[in-house]
Amino acid sequence: MSKKLIDFTVGADPEFVCLNDRGDIVYACDLVSEETGTELGADGNHKTFEVRPAPSENPIKLVSNIHDIFVRQSFEQPEFLNLNWIAGSYAGGFPLGGHVHFGVNSKQIDHMCAATFLDNYVGVVSLLLEDNEGGLCRRYDGYGIPTGDAKIRAQPWGFEYRVMSSWLSSPYVSAALLCLSKVVMYEALNNPNFKWHKFAQKNFFEEMKYDRVLEKFPKIWADIITMKLYQEYKPYIDLIYFLVSNRLTWFPATSMKESWGVVNMQPCLTNKIGMDIIWSRYNQITA
Repeated sequence: MSKKLIDFTVGADPEFVCLNDRGDIVYACDLVSEETGTELGADGNHKTFEVRPAPSENPIKLVSNIHDIFVRQSFEQPEFLNLNWIAGSYAGGFPLGGHVHFGVNSKQIDHMCAATFLDNYVGVVSLLLEDNEGGLCRRYDGYGIPTGDAKIRAQPWGFEYRVMSSWLSSPYVSAALLCLSKVVMYEALNNPNFKWHKFAQKNFFEEMKYDRVLEKFPKIWADIITMKLYQEYKPYIDLIYFLVSNRLTWFPATSMKESWGVVNMQPCLTNKIGMDIIWSRYNQITA
C-alpha cells in the first residue's frame, strides 16, 4: 500500500509601508487596527502594515485573498488608496518581512529541518530578487538570517518561515515565491528519495552575496524543476527564472498599487478584478 500524500495550507503575513505625497511614512496604527484578528493590521512597531490573508492549500488562492483585502480596504478607506504602498526589503526606515506560514505539524516534519530545505531553494532564490542596499539594511537589523528564531517561529497551526523579505510588491512575484514555497515543502513531506543539496550559507544572507548565489542558481533551478508539484505551478514559478536571468529585482515597472490592479477602483464596482485579469496584464507586458 502506498503512503498517503500529505497536503497542507499555505498562509502569510507580508509587510509593507505607506508614504504620503511628501514621502513621509504614515503610521499603520492611524489607519488600521493593531488587533491580531484583522485582515489588514498594524505590525508590532505601529508603523508597518501587515496583510493577513486566509490560508489555502492553493497558493494562487492565497494571492487572490491578498488582492481582495487590498480592494476591500480601498473601498472602506479611500485615503488608503491615495498613499504610496511600498514593499521589498526595507522602506521608510523599517525592515519588511515576507513571512510564509505552513500548516504542517512537527510530527509530520521537524520544523527546523523543513526550514533548512526552504533556505536552500526559496530563501536563496529570493535574495536574487532583492535590491542589495535594502537587503543589507534588513539583515543589519537582524532579520532575514537563517538561524534560530530569526528563521522560524512555531505556531499552533504549524510554523512560520521568516527568512524572506516582503515579496508583496506585485502579485506576480507573490505568486511565484508562494508557489515555490508550496512546491519545496510538498517535496520535503512526500519525497524521501529526493536528493537535496546545500546551496545556502549564512553569510550569503548576512552580506547579500548576490554573485555567489547566482553561480549556484543553475543547479538550484535544476533541482526545482524535478520536484513533483513544479509542473502544476510552472507558469507562476518560471517568472523567477525570467527575473533572475534578466538581472531584475522584484519591484515592478509600475507602482505596487498598479501591479495589484487597485488604482482605478471604478471597475471593481461592477466587475470583480480577478487574478485572471491581473495575469493577462502581465502577459501583455512581457510578450
